[in-house]
Amino acid sequence: MDSLKVIPNVHIVNLNSKQGTISSDDGSFKIFAKVGDTLALSSIQYQKRKYNVRNNSFSFQGLDLYLISKVYVLKEIEVKRHDLSGSLGIDISTVPIPILPTMNAEALALPNAGRKKMKLRDREIYTAISSQSIISVDYLLNVLSGRLKKLRKKKKLLDEGDDVDGMFETFKYALDQYFNIKKEVQFTFLNFCRKDPLFNKKLMNDELALIAFLQIKSKEFNALNTANK
Repeated sequence: MDSLKVIPNVHIVNLNSKQGTISSDDGSFKIFAKVGDTLALSSIQYQKRKYNVRNNSFSFQGLDLYLISKVYVLKEIEVKRHDLSGSLGIDISTVPIPILPTMNAEALALPNAGRKKMKLRDREIYTAISSQSIISVDYLLNVLSGRLKKLRKKKKLLDEGDDVDGMFETFKYALDQYFNIKKEVQFTFLNFCRKDPLFNKKLMNDELALIAFLQIKSKEFNALNTANK
């Protein structure tokens, strides 16, 4: 018990005999002990205590053992006004979400991280010339068989097709009205432009330069069409 009340569920252990018990709801307990034994008492919120059994510990009235309450000293806190509404659904939406680092191949430093993804046509050529050996056996075989030449020709045609499709998507509404290219020959005209030696990939990223280029080529194209009629 403490000075105010009895304490239930106190753990009592005879450290000599290693036997133990727990106090009942009224704080009482029974345990075998002899003079010279040491009882250890422990309970949550109370300081641990050891009691040495003496001759006068045994009596018909029993023995009262006292435990001292633990004192917890809290750090100073500051109570501030809050803007919570009391509704969890509303208040949780105002909680800032931490910005987590982006996890990708570059952040993880994986091999080939940051490289532009190859198109199928590029992977075919890369595979055809790559080898783990110093002299690429695959490269020699593909050169001798003509496969590498065919793959590069295929890539060139596909790249040209991509450029033609890109120009058509950009200028499909202007080809007829602005460049005077009739609908039935628009793809022929764009292929004519793509195969011109002056065409280069930089034009695809510079719309004004590409317009100027198409204006010049449209005049040449229409002049050739007129001459062939």
